[in-house]
Amino acid sequence: MSHQPTPRQASFSERTVAFAADAAPFLAGWVLTLKALDAGAPVTAHPKGAAAALLWGGLFLASQAYFSSEGRVTPGKRLLGLRVVGHDGEAPSLAHGIGRSLGYLVSQFFAAGFLWSLLDPNGRALHDLPFATLVVADRPARAGRSFATRFAAAALIAGFAGFYGWENVWAPRYERLMTVAYAKDGLREYAVLQRTYKLQHGRYADSKLALAAVSMDPRGFLQDSAALYDQGAVGITADKDHFSIAARANDVDKTLVAISGP
Repeated sequence: MSHQPTPRQASFSERTVAFAADAAPFLAGWVLTLKALDAGAPVTAHPKGAAAALLWGGLFLASQAYFSSEGRVTPGKRLLGLRVVGHDGEAPSLAHGIGRSLGYLVSQFFAAGFLWSLLDPNGRALHDLPFATLVVADRPARAGRSFATRFAAAALIAGFAGFYGWENVWAPRYERLMTVAYAKDGLREYAVLQRTYKLQHGRYADSKLALAAVSMDPRGFLQDSAALYDQGAVGITADKDHFSIAARANDVDKTLVAISGP
């Protein structure tokens, strides 16, 4: 006669790995959708990113609702030997599964709802609380498997934190620095053209159009200028002996950049 192991409370690391396994196909679908719509646009700044996220996020929530109710198990939880139960130890209803799934929308803010399970004595995340659901494990805890699961969970969390930090902290800072640097380089090109203009006309130019006329590619020069500076505006003051050029870079702070000569 087979012995059915007594369910135990699933660990945070087990839930993390199971959730990542469940979310991976939908994340892949989101990326592939964006690439199909416009392969050249970056995924994190894609013009259709929000619409695609709404589609694939909705499919993910529907999947979680269906597979977390009435005795069904999501693929990720099946991989880890986990399942969702109600307060009475029985499988939650479909209605509870839908409500629990929608609770992810709250839990996903800064992952606070998921981290709550580290504080809850029953290991419940915020989306578990309204329906008194609990994630349990049917497999007994084993040292080797537990270590591998914790390692995988730590790697996933580190990867998510690194991605979040890059997208929200380091990438915007890097983009700002590079935008200002390109704007300063652009003004150095202006200064070179000013000296070329003076050699031809005996004085410095007082407009972009005049400088464009002495450049190798007037149209390209004006297009680059429009891309580098806020609203394409560049202020130039000049006379026979001196010039001064100032503009606002196209970064979020509209940083002032300037150059003067001779």
